[in-house]
Amino acid sequence: MKKKNPFFTFLAITALVVAIALPQAQANEKKEPTQILIKNINIFDGKSEKLIKGKDVLVEGNLIKRIGKINAPKATVIDGKGKTLMPGLIEAHAHLSLHGDLFQMRNEYNWMYVGAKSGAEATRMLMRGFTTARDAAGPTNGLRKVINAGHVDGPRIYSAGPGLTQTGGHFDIRGLNEPNYYFLGVPDSKNWMEWYYMADGVPEVQKATREIFRKGSSHVKIMAGGGVATVYDPLDGLQFTPEEIRAIVVEAEKVGSYAMAHIYTPEAITIALNAGVRCIDHGMLIDDKTMKLLKEKDAFLVPSLAVGLFTPEELSFAWPTKATKAKGARIIAGMENEVRLAKKYKVKIGFGTDFFGPGREQFAQQSLEFKARKKYFTPFEILKQATSINAAIVAMSGPMMNPYLDGPLGVIQEGAYADILLVNGNPLEDILLLTDPAKNIGLIMKDGKIYKNTL
Repeated sequence: MKKKNPFFTFLAITALVVAIALPQAQANEKKEPTQILIKNINIFDGKSEKLIKGKDVLVEGNLIKRIGKINAPKATVIDGKGKTLMPGLIEAHAHLSLHGDLFQMRNEYNWMYVGAKSGAEATRMLMRGFTTARDAAGPTNGLRKVINAGHVDGPRIYSAGPGLTQTGGHFDIRGLNEPNYYFLGVPDSKNWMEWYYMADGVPEVQKATREIFRKGSSHVKIMAGGGVATVYDPLDGLQFTPEEIRAIVVEAEKVGSYAMAHIYTPEAITIALNAGVRCIDHGMLIDDKTMKLLKEKDAFLVPSLAVGLFTPEELSFAWPTKATKAKGARIIAGMENEVRLAKKYKVKIGFGTDFFGPGREQFAQQSLEFKARKKYFTPFEILKQATSINAAIVAMSGPMMNPYLDGPLGVIQEGAYADILLVNGNPLEDILLLTDPAKNIGLIMKDGKIYKNTL
């Protein structure tokens, strides 16, 4: 029998020891999560009407680890100098991929132009303090992935993906002489670009909704009534049948999500609510009976009030024709009654702006929503709308379609996402501080990462 070489026996034993020890050594070398300690701040927690004064907040990784008086020797320290720490703002009705009127979007803008400009507007939205945005129709699922991968700075995005419209509905953005491609037996290329899906009848809306969620959308948006920015659909028109809307809602519920609806008039809102729609966006022409129904259904209402600060002529980038301006004038006139009824029945009101356009100045009007709401609500009510109430809206996407499940949004509490602003002053006393974010927001953090720090 051949004698074993002791040298090779030694090598074998050494290799075995290394194989056993190496994983343990690698585990021991694993980096500890980054800690950031924000000291000496007063906290608006997203829910309470009074500031929590003289506290510190410890961020570990992408979550809030502790709140109190904290000693964390390994943390990077930021002295808040008595400023107000609050949750990052949440936008409930964004259009990050719309960069002109709807006919321009369809006929003039290259997809590369739209993608690049959408990324730029996402960065600017984040720098206005909006760390989360619910996008209300358009090809933003890809933008969400780019932001989440760290290639572009921007808010978290809950994307509706393609808006769901009927033939002749809001977001059927064909020109008057452009054919319906269904009758020609050929596809419409703009469906591929995911501005909208046009569907008619229960089987078609089921297929379209399933495709919307297959694309990764967090919810579905139904164009359930006439719109302002589209020329050929009357504002009072009913869009989709009750059976079609119910079919869309059922498909959303099957993946644990929900449907939001673009809608203005009482009859259309009633149909949508009875079909199970969970969020009514706009709603400026609603009446008393319908607002009471909205409350009974425990649905959310997301009005966009900053358009009331302008004349229809000043909003011609979105309402370019005489017909669209006339429709715009009607919804502006209905705002005050809508808010009065919403307050009467104590419905859950979200913060949404609906601003889009060809230039950055149109998107920047987002911050004017705080000024517009000041006419109707207290600063606390507005701040709650833009934080914890909007967080409840986006959370309706459910665990299957919600891309952000590490912690709650819209609140300052232990275990919540570290989406944090430091405001120079107290927005519970002066909400207009948030209309000038460049001057008055000194720190912007999203997911535990600092994007702005002027302290």
